[in-house]
Amino acid sequence: MTTKTCAMDTKEIVSLLADIAGQVETIIGEKGTNGVFRYAGKQLGKKLGAGHGGGTEEEARALVSKFFQDKEFMDAIELKGHEAELTGCRIGLVLQERGIEAGKHALCNFGFGLIDGAVESVTGKKIITLHVSSEYHATGITCHETW
Repeated sequence: MTTKTCAMDTKEIVSLLADIAGQVETIIGEKGTNGVFRYAGKQLGKKLGAGHGGGTEEEARALVSKFFQDKEFMDAIELKGHEAELTGCRIGLVLQERGIEAGKHALCNFGFGLIDGAVESVTGKKIITLHVSSEYHATGITCHETW
């Protein structure tokens, strides 16, 4: 078994991406940045779902869940119908440290786009993922999303 090695841990990568989003926002504004990041996520989601056409929404969401867990962005993702519960979201924790509300940031919009693109690629159905709420607690953050 090989051990992952990387020059940066997940928190450092998320912090760098948040810094990049902040710089882009100074140029094109918050709405523009959110749109660009959502678009980028959607394109990645379509690639993630490629080869899985004709599948179900559950299969698409499972691909997204595996992606986020493999990249260590989340501890767990529980899917319930048209809702997702994200536990231990490293993106949300970095945003919290910066005093930014989870669910409205460009990095969150990247994740929403990823879900949208994967579902579209796998099922042919277009959806729009939206943030419902976030709960901060001693062990991290839990976010609730819907589509």
